[in-house]
Amino acid sequence: MAAQVSQELEDEITLMQRRIVDEQLAVLIIFEGRNERVQESVVNEFLNFLDPRSVTYSHFTAGSMRSPRDFFRPMAHEPAKGKIAVYDRSWYSWIKSVKKMDSIFESISSLERYFAENGIILIKIFLDSAEGEDVTDKKRTSYPDDTFLSDEGDYPVWGRKTSSRVISATGTEFAPWDIIKTETNLTNVTENVIRIFLDRIRGRTESKPRIPKESVVPLYPNPRKDLDLSKTADKYKKELEKLTAELNRLQYRLAKSDLSLVILFEGWDAAGKGGTIKRVTRALNPRGYYVNPVAAPTGAESLHTYLWRFAVRMPKTGHISIYDRSWYGRMMVEPIEKFCTEAEYDRSAREIRSFEKQMAGSRCIILKFWMEISKDEQLARFKAREENPVKRYKITEEDWRNREKWDIYEEYIDRMISATNTEYAPWIAVESEDKKYGRLKVLKTIVDALSERLD
Repeated sequence: MAAQVSQELEDEITLMQRRIVDEQLAVLIIFEGRNERVQESVVNEFLNFLDPRSVTYSHFTAGSMRSPRDFFRPMAHEPAKGKIAVYDRSWYSWIKSVKKMDSIFESISSLERYFAENGIILIKIFLDSAEGEDVTDKKRTSYPDDTFLSDEGDYPVWGRKTSSRVISATGTEFAPWDIIKTETNLTNVTENVIRIFLDRIRGRTESKPRIPKESVVPLYPNPRKDLDLSKTADKYKKELEKLTAELNRLQYRLAKSDLSLVILFEGWDAAGKGGTIKRVTRALNPRGYYVNPVAAPTGAESLHTYLWRFAVRMPKTGHISIYDRSWYGRMMVEPIEKFCTEAEYDRSAREIRSFEKQMAGSRCIILKFWMEISKDEQLARFKAREENPVKRYKITEEDWRNREKWDIYEEYIDRMISATNTEYAPWIAVESEDKKYGRLKVLKTIVDALSERLD
């Protein structure tokens, strides 16, 4: 039997959903609980009071986390502006070992803080089943027996001895928990869910969570400082052929492993990113890699948080994702061109370190290349492009305009590298004054990294 709430409450949620669309709010509501049948019924009834045209529903089962891409599914399903995302279970239900909860809580808090600080209203509801509640006793529980249960699930994280610890450790100012007792009838529980939904949205729009002041600080060595741009390639064709064959062999080993690989390229305009990517992909089977050229966000990308478009492109197990520019635009182009606020830039290093830590923890090898050339070499390459009709398309007015800001870009680049050159995602600075030397160094670095991890 469907829940019957008051007309006044039904009108309130209709008006709130209209407000979400009009004001381009992004709302994420997470349901967790001990009893799968109870949770399914409550979520279903709540959805019945929403206009499905602006709602997305995701069911994350305990067995979902099978590859690095799966781990980023919750980020990939985040709500766009003007939308509501309903998560029927989440990253909490993936916790299988209660002994490792404390280390996982840090990752969860980082993700939830990222959502909240980037404009998503986060609502977390825990459906607390009464002691000894029997879901088969429909006269007592008033929850229907549903044939769509795909996962009765074993969720040790929500055991009676651990659930209070989880809620206490992960209830924060930007992502508090709301607990609803489920021993009453379905209508009462649904009404409570709707009231929490309304109250949390009103609260967040009237008073945003306090965000601590941060700054991008140099925490790690900067490999860019030790470069020698006079280096040149020796026996280029022979080395290129050797490294190409070795990378091809390693790709097949990677495909049979439980690892994945992300390779990203950043660097000065005309530093040789495109040519180097070509030499890498020529060694690879196209069935096992993707190349992602990154420009300013457009369309759906602009309606999501800035890491969303990268989360949806995480490589599957055994695969390689190559990025021609990356999420580091948040730490270079965006602050310089005023595409992000100072507060957004100031927290970017922490958010990106956390993002890459999740990747590394999901069995993903991360290689970040910074392609370095001198200012004089860049000028020579710009002029050569202008004079070559085949390559003239590569040079634009924006390239010349960015060149005039060389000094300020250099300042932001050094700050970025020194703040994100971590052990799990190190920066590899590449001397690309001689393009051939740069290409060989990139290929050798990829080969060495794969050999080390696969062996």
